Amino acid sequence: KKYGNTKELGYGGERAAVAGGARGVGQYNLDAYSGNNNNNNNGEEGEGEDDYESLPPPVEKIYDEDHQYLVPLRHFADVKDPHRPTDTAFFFHVPRSGGSTLKDMVGKCLKLVQSSEVGVRDGHGADPILQVIEINESKYVNVDTTTVQGIQRAVDLGLATSSYADLVVSSYLHQSASLFDLHHQARAFLLLRNPIERATSMYYHRVHELGDLDPEISIEDFAQGNGIENNWMTRFLTDRMEGELTKADLEQAKDILKQKFMVGFIDDIEESIYRFMKYNRWKYAEDENQKMKEEDCVRDLAMVGSNINPNEYELPKRGTQAYALITWQTQFDTKLYEYGKELFDLQTKTYGSKERKKILKKQKKKGGKL
Repeated sequence: KKYGNTKELGYGGERAAVAGGARGVGQYNLDAYSGNNNNNNNGEEGEGEDDYESLPPPVEKIYDEDHQYLVPLRHFADVKDPHRPTDTAFFFHVPRSGGSTLKDMVGKCLKLVQSSEVGVRDGHGADPILQVIEINESKYVNVDTTTVQGIQRAVDLGLATSSYADLVVSSYLHQSASLFDLHHQARAFLLLRNPIERATSMYYHRVHELGDLDPEISIEDFAQGNGIENNWMTRFLTDRMEGELTKADLEQAKDILKQKFMVGFIDDIEESIYRFMKYNRWKYAEDENQKMKEEDCVRDLAMVGSNINPNEYELPKRGTQAYALITWQTQFDTKLYEYGKELFDLQTKTYGSKERKKILKKQKKKGGKL
C-alpha cells in the first residue's frame, strides 16, 4: 500500500500569489476594533444573540477514557457551547474545497480581519509585535497560521488574547490548539467537498498551477501514491499523519467533526456562509447600501469562486483505474464526507436559513431526507 506525502500537503493557503503591496494599519485601536465584535451578530436580524453577562464562566472540559483524543482540542468550543465575546472563529481549510473563495468573502465582502498566510508578506513575518496590515482591500494580522512554525510565532505574540483576528485560518487543527486557552476559545467550521472531486482538482492544480508535480505523472500514477494525499481530512482531524488508518481513527474523526465543527459544503456555499455568519455572530453592514454591496459581493464570489482551476478537466469515470485508485486513497474521507451531510442536516434546525428549515420540515413530513 502506497500513500501520498500527506505531511507536506497540509498548507492552509493554496499558494496563490496576491498582487499588490501591503500597507500597515499599525497596532489596532481596541476601542474601534475589538476583534470578534467587528461583526458580532448573524446574517439574520434578531437570531442567535447571546446575553453574555448571564453566561457562567467557562470551565475546563473533562473527557472519559474513551474520549481522550478530544483533550488536545478542549479549547475548541463544542458546537453546542454558547458563543462568548472572547471566542475566535477558526476556519479549518481543506485544500481545494472552496477555502480561497471563503477567505475572499470574509476579507473583501465582510471586511473582517484574518490570520492566514498573507499577513507575513513584504517582510512582516519578522515584525516584533502584532499589527494589522492591508493587502488588496483586505486586512490581515501579521502572522502565518498556515504553517507550524508560523503558528508558534502567533502563540508567542499572543494572537488569540489580542483579539486582533476575527478569523484564524489553518489546515493544522491540532497544532493550532496551542493558540487558544480556556478564556479565548476557537469556534471551528469547515467546507467539505466530494473527496474524489477534491483529489482530482488537486492533481490538476499541482500540475498546471503550482508546478510542483511533473506533468509526466499521470493521474493514475498520482493516485497510486505519487503525490496524492491519503485520506487527508481523516488524518488532519485526528493528527494521524503516518501509518495505516483504522476504523477507530474514522470514528474519532467523525466525533471530532460532530462535537467541534459547523459543517458547510462547497456545492452549497451560500447556505454554508449563512450558517458560518450565524455561528460566529457576523453580520452585514447596518447601512442598507453597504449591506447590499456586501451581499452582492458574497453572491458573486459564490458563483465564480476564487483560485479555481483555469483549465477544464474531466473527473475519472467509474470503472476506470484512476477512479478505483482515488476511491481507495480516499475511502475514509468519503465516509467522513457522507457523515458530514448528516451533520449538516442536523445543524439546520439551529443554524440553517429560513428557506432551508422549511425544506427540511417538508422532507421530515414525507419521511425522507434532504
